[in-house]
Amino acid sequence: MDATKVWWTSKTIWMNLIALVGSIFIAIGFDPGRWAEISTVSLAVVNLILRLYTREPITFETDPK
Repeated sequence: MDATKVWWTSKTIWMNLIALVGSIFIAIGFDPGRWAEISTVSLAVVNLILRLYTREPITFETDPK
């Protein structure tokens, strides 16, 4: 299987970027309440699900082959 996709089409990359933004808000003082615990578990579950369905590698080239 030689099919690749560009990085911005990866659901896993986008989900992790959203989690990173949430972590930055917590780090700069946003009151997370229970958000930190809920998001950590949710992130792990979603990553596992996406990993089960991911079959093609990503590339940082703009024209994947």
